[in-house]
Amino acid sequence: MPYAPASLDEPAGHAPGRGRNGYIILSLALLLFLGLADNQTLPAVLPLLIRSLNLSLEQAGLLAVFYSLAAATAALLTGPLSDHFGRRRFLLAGAGLFAIASSLTARADSLVGLVATRMLTGFAAGTISTCSIALAGDWFPYAVRGRAFGLISVAYFAAPIVGVPLAAEVAERWGWRPTFGVFALLALAVMVIALRLPTEHRPAALPGGRLHQTLASCRSILRRRDTAAGLIVAFLVSGGLYTFIYYLGQWLSVTFHVNTATLGAVFMLGGLVAVVGAPAGGVLSDRWGKRPVSIVGDLLLALSIALIPDFSWGLGILAAFGAASLGVAFRQGPLTALMTELVPSAERGAFMALRNVFSQLGISVMVLAGGALYQWRGYGAVTALSAVMTALVALLLLTHIMEPRAHP
Repeated sequence: MPYAPASLDEPAGHAPGRGRNGYIILSLALLLFLGLADNQTLPAVLPLLIRSLNLSLEQAGLLAVFYSLAAATAALLTGPLSDHFGRRRFLLAGAGLFAIASSLTARADSLVGLVATRMLTGFAAGTISTCSIALAGDWFPYAVRGRAFGLISVAYFAAPIVGVPLAAEVAERWGWRPTFGVFALLALAVMVIALRLPTEHRPAALPGGRLHQTLASCRSILRRRDTAAGLIVAFLVSGGLYTFIYYLGQWLSVTFHVNTATLGAVFMLGGLVAVVGAPAGGVLSDRWGKRPVSIVGDLLLALSIALIPDFSWGLGILAAFGAASLGVAFRQGPLTALMTELVPSAERGAFMALRNVFSQLGISVMVLAGGALYQWRGYGAVTALSAVMTALVALLLLTHIMEPRAHP
C-alpha cells in the first residue's frame, strides 16, 4: 500500500498527526462537491435552460448523456493510470480542467456548444470522482472506512444544501449562465486547497509492465462474481437515482408550477436530511457492517421513490423526498466503503474506473430511457423504473457481495 493510517486519528509513517486525516477528508469532500453541485444544479435550472435555448426534453437529456459518456471515458483512462502514477496529480488536473470547462459552459449559446462544454466538465468530474474515492480507499483502513466515507459523502448532500439553492437563486435572478461562472471560481479555490494532499510513493514500473498489470486487473475484476456484481450495482445505483432526480424538477415545474428558486429549496431540504444521515450511516456501518446498512438505505430509497408521484404538491412530496434523501445518505458511505475493499490497493484505481464507467453508462442510458418514458407515460413511470432498479441493488448485495475482510 502507498500509505495507510491505523485509524481516523492516527495516520501512519510520514503523515503528520490527526489533523492530516481531517484535511484529507475535507479536500476530497470539496473535490467531490464540485462535480456533484454542478451536476445536481442542472435539473434545477433545466426549465430555464430549455426555454433559453428552445430545447426539447429529449435534447435536454443529451446533456446528461454526453456528460456521462465523457465522465466514463475519464474514469477508464485516469483510474488505472492513478494506480501507477498516484491519485493527487490527477485530482489537481481534474480541478483545473473543471474550472476551464465551467467557464466555457457559461458562454455556450447553442445545443452543440453546450454539449461540448458539458462533455469537458464530465471528463473533469469523472477524473475527480474516480481518484478521490480511490485515494480515500488507500488512506483509510476498512475498519474505519465507513465513518470516513460517511464524512466525505457529506459532499453529496452539501451540494443540494449550498450549491443548488445558490445556483438556482442566481439563475432565477440573472439567468443560468452566471451559475457556471461561479463553479469555475469554486474549482480554482478547491484546486488550491487540494495542493496539500499527500503524494503517494508507488513502485516504478516499465510502461509495458503497467499496461499488462492494468489489463490483468481489469480481466480479474470482470471475471470475479463479487466485483462483476459491484459493476452492475454501480449501473443500477447511478441510473436509478439520477433518472429520478433529473426529471423531478421538470415534473414539479410543469405539474405544480413550482419556480426555480423553490426547486432549489426542495433540493436543499433533501440535502439537510442527508447531511445528518450520511455520517450516522457511516458510523453504524463500521459497527454493524457496510452491507446491511447499505441494504436498509437502499430499500428506504426504493420505497420513497415509488411513492413520490402519488402525492400532490405540499407536505407529502416533501416528506417522501426527505425519506428518499435519508435512504441515499445511509447507503452512500457504506456502499462506497464496501466497494473499495473488494480489491487491493494496487487494483483499486482500475476497479474504481470500471465502476465509474458502469455508473456513467447507467446515467446516460437511463436518462435517455427516462426521457422517452416520461413523454410516453409520465413521471410516475420514470419513478417506477427507478424504484425497481434501486430494489435490484439490495438483491445483488444480498446474493452476490459479502462483507469482505480488510486486506492486511
